Amino acid sequence: ALAVNLLLLEPDEVDAEGRCALTGRRARHLQDVLGAGVGTSLRAGLLGGGVGEAVVEEVSPGRAVVRARFGPAPCPSGDALLLAVPRPKVLQRMLAHAAALGFSRIVLFRSWRVDKSWMQSRAMNASSQREQLVLGLEQAGRTLLPEVLRFDLFKPMVEDHLPGLELPRRRFVAHPRTERSTHALDDAPGPFCVALGPEGGFTDYEVEKLAGAGFDPVTMGPHALRTETALAALWGQLDLLRRRGQG
Repeated sequence: ALAVNLLLLEPDEVDAEGRCALTGRRARHLQDVLGAGVGTSLRAGLLGGGVGEAVVEEVSPGRAVVRARFGPAPCPSGDALLLAVPRPKVLQRMLAHAAALGFSRIVLFRSWRVDKSWMQSRAMNASSQREQLVLGLEQAGRTLLPEVLRFDLFKPMVEDHLPGLELPRRRFVAHPRTERSTHALDDAPGPFCVALGPEGGFTDYEVEKLAGAGFDPVTMGPHALRTETALAALWGQLDLLRRRGQG
């Protein structure tokens, strides 16, 4: 399970005075893991809003009441992830990772090497996905929930839908068999969009179609990586280039 580094509250459960009654997972974590009691101050965030603090006002078995105040909402990163749907358990972890890394939009789609049954799994349900996204936000101390889109057919997605999506101009598709390495990319500020294939990668046709949609094929080396590893490594390298560009 991911660590909870932020008590994340929903806007509709916080009253006009900033009070919120917690039950279930968050109440158990507050009491059993954090050992919080009356008067304890916790780092808290409002989903879709800012980060601040919450003070525990009441504690009883399985329930706690906190009073919170929040700062201004942060600006979204604008980063986007195009993800060929992996196995269900991997997808759940990937969604949490993507939220923790601050992606504003996640586009899920079926590519050639994606098993059709994966598109019908519980991990593709909106409620299940939201649960994983919230866990990722709690772990990273973020508050902005990514938008999730779904496309079941690759070619219509690339040709018909991608042109209408507001995606960053800097676009990359991870492809270990290309010549251009991430260390050869130029520093540049601003958001970026990353396309990741399933285990086994994209086919050459899929890479060609994505390249036609403005995605530059890049490699982090000749060896294929697990999807989760590729996401963390590629985002880290691109974010480093972005920070250098901003400097």
